[in-house]
Amino acid sequence: FFFSSRRRHTRYWRDWSSDVCSSDLPQTLGEYARDYGLLHDCRPETLRQYRMAAALFERWAGGPVPLAEIDTQSVSAWLRDYSQTVRPYTVRSKKAQVLSLWRAAADEGLCEPPGRRIRSVRCAKPVVQAWTLEEVERLLASCRSLPRWHKCGLRRSVWWDLAVRFAWDSGVRWGDQIAFPVAAIRPDGFASWTQSKTGRVVTFRLSEPTMAALRASLDICQRPLVTPWPASRETFLDQLDRLVLKAGIRPGTWKW
Repeated sequence: FFFSSRRRHTRYWRDWSSDVCSSDLPQTLGEYARDYGLLHDCRPETLRQYRMAAALFERWAGGPVPLAEIDTQSVSAWLRDYSQTVRPYTVRSKKAQVLSLWRAAADEGLCEPPGRRIRSVRCAKPVVQAWTLEEVERLLASCRSLPRWHKCGLRRSVWWDLAVRFAWDSGVRWGDQIAFPVAAIRPDGFASWTQSKTGRVVTFRLSEPTMAALRASLDICQRPLVTPWPASRETFLDQLDRLVLKAGIRPGTWKW
């Protein structure tokens, strides 16, 4: 299911009164993913994941995939091959991202909408496990000896200590945590936040030790966000894995 390149012809919108030429529009899935943020309100990390999914599909296809030539059989074959190298949850996530791009492009009249016959991805429900309070204390202890500085102006030891404390108290997702504004936290530690993924409002209260850590960090470095993160999620998780290994606790994720 490799897509051969073909000569592009200049075409026009169905509305012939318009002078907008379709050659100015995205022609391939990768181009559409790169332009997706122009018409859709998405977080930067979400846009990056869309672009990554499109790049994975086009890499499998052997080159740029024209929007007009995307079909369910090719997507299913890609999912089949991709499932041999990554976990089911990753496959399901990338499938959803490619289909979201495909549907959005179809809504704009750039291609036909996806059909229903696309390979399913089964994900077994995992047994939920969590770190104990003792393990989190060991994780905090391992933060104290971290070298160098974070790009926001804090020592990495201070940044990670605050990040762990904030995540433990709030339970918000990683994407919400790195975008959480300092101004949203009241002096008594209460805060409300609309989750970017679900749209639901969550309310929590930061403990006094976490508030003390936040105030101390703001004395060192004034900033609009509690724990800003300028790099990718993969870089964050890689550093977390190193921190967990250093603490000598069970492997875990940032899903508190």
